[in-house]
Amino acid sequence: MKYKVLVIDDEFLIRVSLEDGLTDLGYQVETAASIKAGLEAVERFRPDAVLLDNRLGTEVGTNYIEPIKKIDEDIQIIIVTAYGTVAQAVDAIKNGAYDFIQKPFDLEELDLLIRRSLDQLKKNRSLALLKGKPRELIGASPATQQIRQQIALLAKNDNVDLLIRGETGTGKEVVVNMIHTLSARKDEPLVKINCSAIPDTLLESELFGYEKGAFTGAAKTKKGLVELANGGTVFLDEIGEMPLAMQAKLLTFLEDRCFKRVGGLADIEVNVRIIAATNRHLEDEIAAGNFREDLFYRLNVMQIMIPPLRERREDIEIIAKYYLEYFNQKFSKSIHAIDPLFLQAMNQHYWKGNVRELRNVMERAVLFCEGDLLAGVELAPGSKLQAPAGVGLKDLNRGPISLEQEVAALERAYIDQAMKLADGNYSRAAELLGCTRFTLKRRLEQSNAVL
Repeated sequence: MKYKVLVIDDEFLIRVSLEDGLTDLGYQVETAASIKAGLEAVERFRPDAVLLDNRLGTEVGTNYIEPIKKIDEDIQIIIVTAYGTVAQAVDAIKNGAYDFIQKPFDLEELDLLIRRSLDQLKKNRSLALLKGKPRELIGASPATQQIRQQIALLAKNDNVDLLIRGETGTGKEVVVNMIHTLSARKDEPLVKINCSAIPDTLLESELFGYEKGAFTGAAKTKKGLVELANGGTVFLDEIGEMPLAMQAKLLTFLEDRCFKRVGGLADIEVNVRIIAATNRHLEDEIAAGNFREDLFYRLNVMQIMIPPLRERREDIEIIAKYYLEYFNQKFSKSIHAIDPLFLQAMNQHYWKGNVRELRNVMERAVLFCEGDLLAGVELAPGSKLQAPAGVGLKDLNRGPISLEQEVAALERAYIDQAMKLADGNYSRAAELLGCTRFTLKRRLEQSNAVL
């Protein structure tokens, strides 16, 4: 991506030499000979940095820092003068300039200053946008290994749009972070936009920004999140929640990576990668008229499907041990292992909330554990994460099973547990199992016959 630099200087030779020199260094350069022409160029050219001469005839450059910033507050302004003083430098920076350079200067010195200013701009944006520490996809199941391979491939091909599908809590955001971090875009912003969290009336202005005066309250021009992500990645989370009117505008943007700010006339072109994610079945949403079919096919150039945790149970123990180490450090604990019965219980749990639910369980377990062995934990107030004693899922890769016997064993384990808790009282045990006393006795007889 080429950064744009505007040179505002009334000396012709300086304008020409800077234009040639900065162009050779890889910048896109425009020049202006007066403050008036410079302000017009700022509106039209939308530079990333401005080299502003402090003496332009009778005009003083530092007086125009604020007007330039009103057009675009992200522009990095470097004051250039032949009459530099420390006091002037301090005043320029107080007024909003990035720095101050004195004539004559070396082109390499100026290049370094410009790049530092743009690096600072990226850091400032990163504080407000999603640019967190990279996280890894944990697990050793065939499904997880396949997803890692897809991540590596898609990180190398960073101009391909992508759709990530999976239930809530499966790790869609983790996959996005990994793809971005491993790609050539890693030093640019990763911007997350939750389509379900932004009101329909504000979504367009949040994505694409707005011009000053576009609507009541628009006191100045504001860049949208897509523009702020230029060079990086845009993550459209919960894309299935996006209203139809906005879907049409997003489709237009995806075709040519150009958009207009709300209230604006000029086309703004950006270089961003789009990654969308959803936990909805978009084909059903298309059939119901809630999602555009053409947008689905445009987003679905490549797809990563993340299976629920219950379909990759080989990952459960690995993820649990990862979070044991993580929460040991967080809570200053020294728990050395997980009770095998607790692991068995986790392996048999349904995990409706997937990895997010497992993380929460491990956090509570570690927090309340008083010994060095992690044992049982409450899933939610009043409910225990427990596995029926002696019952474990069989690995079908090792051969066929008798489904009838396996189901009977699981049912018998629950009955035994209920009878133990009820001290042999059939009526109380039936209440724990949510059935009648008669049903409990009949089920017990049936399980004895099967087993």
